[in-house]
Amino acid sequence: MSEPVHSVHPALWEGLIRSDNEDICWRSGAQFDNASGSYFLDFLRERYRIIPSSRTVEPVSGSIPRGGPSIDLQVILITYLLNAQDIPLADTLVASSSLKGGKCFFQGAHGFSLDPLVEQYGRDIEGFLDRGLSLGGQQEHYGDVALRFAALPRVPVVMVLWGADEEFPPRLSVLFDASIDQHLPLDAITGLVAEICRRLSA
Repeated sequence: MSEPVHSVHPALWEGLIRSDNEDICWRSGAQFDNASGSYFLDFLRERYRIIPSSRTVEPVSGSIPRGGPSIDLQVILITYLLNAQDIPLADTLVASSSLKGGKCFFQGAHGFSLDPLVEQYGRDIEGFLDRGLSLGGQQEHYGDVALRFAALPRVPVVMVLWGADEEFPPRLSVLFDASIDQHLPLDAITGLVAEICRRLSA
């Protein structure tokens, strides 16, 4: 998902059409509306309607970015519906490099683009906290400030910021529950972080 995505691949829609809606909801925590044949899924404080029959993703509520859901987010939402598992959180936070295959995958084009946020908030800890709380983040006790986001129903993401001081430059880290790769493939995790960063920088 590091390259620009211009459309949702037909195979994703076809997979969703073929899948049992009760099974998807059980695994993912989404809701299904029989009358409209659509799924409802939350991303941060935004709610989306995913309609397999018309192959569309529509915003329902929340502070939806201008232009509606990006193609990347549409791919993430559908991929999550197809892959999510009915498992508890591991309650262990890990870096992306600790995920299976993550040490090699999350480099170069697949690395997280965190520098713009570091530049924006490295000397504005309160600004980072305020913006994160507005997106539904919950404060955690890591770094100078840390926020835990309910990115998807079974996918929490924790962002930890260390502000600049006289000795060290600012830095930002992203941590995941160790179960995340049971719900999303690695490229979708890259896209997920990018979508959170876009909202934090807004």
